[in-house]
Amino acid sequence: MKKALTLIVMLAATAAMFAQVYAVDLFFSEYVEGTSNNKALEIFNGTGNPVDLSNYTVKLASNGGTWSSTNISNMSGVLDDGDVYVIANSQAEASILAIANETSTVTYYNGNDVVGLFNGNTLIDIIGVYQQDPGTANWPVAGTPSATAEHTLIRKPTVIQGNTDFLTGAGTNADDSEWIVYPQNYFADLGQHTFNPGAPEQAATPTFNPPAGVYANPISVTISSTTPGATIRYTTNGTEPNETSTLYSAPIAMVTTTTLKAKAYATGFSPSYTATANYIFPVQVSNIAALRASAADGTTIYQLANEVILTMQQNWRHQKFIQDATAAILIDDYNNIMNTPYNIGDGITGITGTLNRYTTGMLQFWPVINPGPATSTGNVIIPQLVTIAEITNNAELYQSRLMRLDNVHYASPSGNYAAQTSYDLLDATGTIVMRTQFSDADYIGTPMHQGNFNMYVIVTQYNAATQVTPRMLSDFNPVANDDNVLTPMQIELIGNYPNPFNPETTIRFKMEKSAPAEVIIYNEKGQIVKTFSTIATQGINSVVWDGKDNNGHPVASGVYLFRLKSGSYSSTKKMVLMK
Repeated sequence: MKKALTLIVMLAATAAMFAQVYAVDLFFSEYVEGTSNNKALEIFNGTGNPVDLSNYTVKLASNGGTWSSTNISNMSGVLDDGDVYVIANSQAEASILAIANETSTVTYYNGNDVVGLFNGNTLIDIIGVYQQDPGTANWPVAGTPSATAEHTLIRKPTVIQGNTDFLTGAGTNADDSEWIVYPQNYFADLGQHTFNPGAPEQAATPTFNPPAGVYANPISVTISSTTPGATIRYTTNGTEPNETSTLYSAPIAMVTTTTLKAKAYATGFSPSYTATANYIFPVQVSNIAALRASAADGTTIYQLANEVILTMQQNWRHQKFIQDATAAILIDDYNNIMNTPYNIGDGITGITGTLNRYTTGMLQFWPVINPGPATSTGNVIIPQLVTIAEITNNAELYQSRLMRLDNVHYASPSGNYAAQTSYDLLDATGTIVMRTQFSDADYIGTPMHQGNFNMYVIVTQYNAATQVTPRMLSDFNPVANDDNVLTPMQIELIGNYPNPFNPETTIRFKMEKSAPAEVIIYNEKGQIVKTFSTIATQGINSVVWDGKDNNGHPVASGVYLFRLKSGSYSSTKKMVLMK
């Protein structure tokens, strides 16, 4: 009897060892957040039985809000055991749509939105944190920053159920996460899911020392795994390592930009997940002019050695315009690599990326790393005063720069400014297209400017045409009256020098004949700071401002306006006091 009982126990134990493990319920097996509308969700059935989908829904919650009543997928049909159900964006590329079971607006998500899988009214799986908006930082997964944006997430084969605590499931590294993070636009596994919950424990994912990053000098990289007796195979050409890849035995010398991948193998363990590190050795360029003169091959990685100033940024494609004393360039950051919050006027050091010439003719800098926090704040770029003819004749030189145009007007101003619209802008030297390229600008929807005015613009290019775009409503600085335009040689406010200045600056103006004149200095709030009243003589006149108000008190650093008034003439310019 004892022998028989022992045999029964052994058989039962053996059967238990090989018993099939099933999923508790349906769960998200893949999440695609690719370029443009390449978005898809994959739902897996590993329950061991067919599942009627009529009781299941997928819902979207955007920007920290509640579940949408319209962006929802009410699935239907029967999902067989071991099969997947794919929901795609209707505008996704053909390879995604070819395997989609349905298209739905529930895929109208970005990396800071939340999708949830429901069985009836019960939430059974979630991607993102409900009613939380992480902003442009999005959510990290498996130690990958901002992984819910511009990445594909695939559930590990060992996961048997959804997780309503997303951050717990996301983990902090490749080993403790439920997800494997793939690069943007990875669709190769969409439409199928590997489910193997009974697989042996995996070897620990290798780690690199020093970690991935940007390096100016050659380094040696060591690779290790915490699994005892593990061997490590690696590649340096970006391919996936396997058991026949190079065996790691000594530190690896890194002298050029390299993608290092490694995988650990150990007896009694499944292979580890692949560890990836990008070591970047950029070509140093001294300033933006040197960068613009470099090869725009889309592969060479450059690093700006100097600090540059942010003159404009917009949400669309996370674009930023930067400028230094030599030139300017557009940063086209589609993947939101530079996701550190910045403000206009911030100085940024160490911007690193590739140089590309867009089809419209614009030279673009595509970042590959986030340079981190601003290295200075409150910087002021004094736009160079040019004419329309000077811009069109020097389009490449002035491209992406913040410039100043005076005494310009529209050919046919009427109605309000509309986004993404072209208007003919004229001065005495020619005509150029003013394009409302910044759709979120505060002047969109406001009345078009009439008559002559001054303006700050950023110079852009669309195919063979040079265009200009104001950044915001405050970039428009109307001329006080037409006398300055009609009789520019009779009275003229020439400007000030030096600018910026500290402790004093000389303001110069020209008079056709002797007459009373006032030079009035205002702060940015429009308050009068200092007034100079004089009987000006014929020819060049000047006043010296020592940075003090009418009471003799020093004023703070900042932007100031100075206006010349004489008779019916009035003209205003800007200057900067920097202490």
